[in-house]
Amino acid sequence: MTRPSEYVRNLNQKLEDWEYQLDRFRHRLQDVRQELRERGEERAEDLQARRAALRERLEAVEQQGEHALEDIRDGLELAWEGLRLGLLSARSEFEPQDDD
Repeated sequence: MTRPSEYVRNLNQKLEDWEYQLDRFRHRLQDVRQELRERGEERAEDLQARRAALRERLEAVEQQGEHALEDIRDGLELAWEGLRLGLLSARSEFEPQDDD
């Protein structure tokens, strides 16, 4: 079983990578028409709110230790997977498609 500190460190790294991808998504929204850009920004704001909630849960695990991790590990995994898939969905919907 993964130790809480390793698990939290791993999930924090995933979140940092995810945040970078979200920044890239927002930058690429500048290349789409205004209507899509506004919808894309709304999606990005929703994703950021969900990320903030996940960060709060991670901070609670860091403070409370292994017992807390065992209690909420499944919820953390579901929250992470929702963020990951949400960004993938937003990227496929809003980013300009290369027609090579």
